[in-house]
Amino acid sequence: MLRIVIMVMVAVLGSGCAQMLTDVQQAAQTRLQQLLANKFVDKLTEGIDFVVGELAVEGGFLDDPLVRILLPPPLGLVIDVARDINADPQAALLETLMNRAAENAIPVAGPILKEVLVNTDTETLQELLNSPRTAASAYLEEKGGAVIREALLPGLARNLEANGAVELYGDLLSAHHEANVAATAVETAAGDVAVVDSVAPEQLSTYVAEQAMGGLFKKMAVKEMAIRDSLDRMVESPAVKLEIPLRTEFLAWHSAPANQAWLAGRPGRSL
Repeated sequence: MLRIVIMVMVAVLGSGCAQMLTDVQQAAQTRLQQLLANKFVDKLTEGIDFVVGELAVEGGFLDDPLVRILLPPPLGLVIDVARDINADPQAALLETLMNRAAENAIPVAGPILKEVLVNTDTETLQELLNSPRTAASAYLEEKGGAVIREALLPGLARNLEANGAVELYGDLLSAHHEANVAATAVETAAGDVAVVDSVAPEQLSTYVAEQAMGGLFKKMAVKEMAIRDSLDRMVESPAVKLEIPLRTEFLAWHSAPANQAWLAGRPGRSL
């Protein structure tokens, strides 16, 4: 009978130790996820400053094919088909003025994006960490995109008016319209007319704001992927791989009742 009782006690103690080890391992993994989420937020905050800083310098938009703001339709479509913007100095100048205006206005986006991160709860940050590679950029755009667009508009409107871009765009738009009247008449007779929505001169600042915002989040997505790659390398590093099991074993040993009793009995020691 005593033998059976001892066997039962051993089984119960073994089961309890196994459960305790599982709990400690889960706690260690949870802690690692919390540390990674905090690191992710820190890196995203730095990334916002980096991306906005890159765009805010001269050439930040104009010289980067990923984010360069092209002429609005229908002018942009014509230039794209011709693929020779340099053949029209006025068109080239307009594109430069639009991109310069965006470079001057984009710094307002940084504080807005960082405010979104500050107001994001821990659970959402954990979900973003474990989501697809550009999920955080998409989240920032969802939460802050409209605010950024509205913040960009006043500065862009002043800048585009002051540097002559609005007037130049109106002149180019009128010239394009006149040049296409005859061609449109011929196409209408042939029954082959393509209707293209055009951006009016008074809508130029809105167009540039939309394009600048889109470019900002394209750059943020690229930066986010680089951040995730760096976190992956950190997690896969030998030091981290060794630290987690060691910490788990230490916590398991420290939590064992017998070891707690031994620690409590040592002079000058307290749990």
